[in-house]
Amino acid sequence: MYAWLTPVWQPLLQGVRERHLGHGLLLKGMAGLGKRELAAELATALLCQHTSNAPCGMCHACELNAAGSHSDLHVVGREGRSIGIDAIRELSRIMSESARLGHGKVAIIERAELMTEAAANALLKTLEEPAGEATLILVSSRPERLLPTLLSRCQQWLVPLPDTDTALAWLNEQGVTATPAALSVNQGSPLQTLEYLQGGADDKRLALLAELASLAETPTHLARVQTGLLEQPVHLVWVQLLLQDALQTALGVNAPLKLDDCRAQSERLARLGAMALHELNSELLALRRSLQPGQGRPMNAGLQLSQWLRRLQRALTHS
Repeated sequence: MYAWLTPVWQPLLQGVRERHLGHGLLLKGMAGLGKRELAAELATALLCQHTSNAPCGMCHACELNAAGSHSDLHVVGREGRSIGIDAIRELSRIMSESARLGHGKVAIIERAELMTEAAANALLKTLEEPAGEATLILVSSRPERLLPTLLSRCQQWLVPLPDTDTALAWLNEQGVTATPAALSVNQGSPLQTLEYLQGGADDKRLALLAELASLAETPTHLARVQTGLLEQPVHLVWVQLLLQDALQTALGVNAPLKLDDCRAQSERLARLGAMALHELNSELLALRRSLQPGQGRPMNAGLQLSQWLRRLQRALTHS
């Protein structure tokens, strides 16, 4: 188990051993913290045949869980863009049956925020009237999207971000060269940062932001910068972090930069002045919001970004 999960895991495990946990649990926290792994460990402990020493790792239930074949553990929500009412009704039917191994049943609903409203309402009855020793574990990185009636019926457990030193130490153990800046662009998530670094995205970020900040000197790079920024929504997040660092520099705020490996670019942009940077940042934020999932991709997204980049280029040229 990941080291940063221990502060949450220990009280959960104590609750299992002392039989103090409720039948509805919500593991919440941002993506990339290992909530899925935590839910799996919790399910193993709940199904262990030696509750006072769960998970023992030696009983038949623990062996089945290790093999991924425990008949009383059910997982939904791992695939697909939504969790529909049929999947929840089937899960509720399964959970109403007697446990095959006689030590309770556990259901894990991953990405629980993807439940449709009908599916969430169908789950309420199971949460209100669980059968036997049934336990429902909801996992969500967007708990604010869950129905209030669901939230009120679950014990909520927050999985917090690890501190920077813990995250960097773990990343370095995985054989990657991690920096605070790499963590910042991934909102402090160790698992997302690992994927980001292994995929070579950090080099792309550094190159893209360097070209952005030098648009006045190399205006022919504008089209390439625009293409690079439109590749992934997170690329606009990189720019926003850079603008925030530049604004901080322009205001003379003595605090660590989010992207400390782009200090030269921040200082270059800081010459635009606080007012111009604030306006550019606000415009970029509005553009990012228009590109959010569920908003539909604007037909003129490329045009909007091109206009924003040209405004930035003109400002840099005259700074």
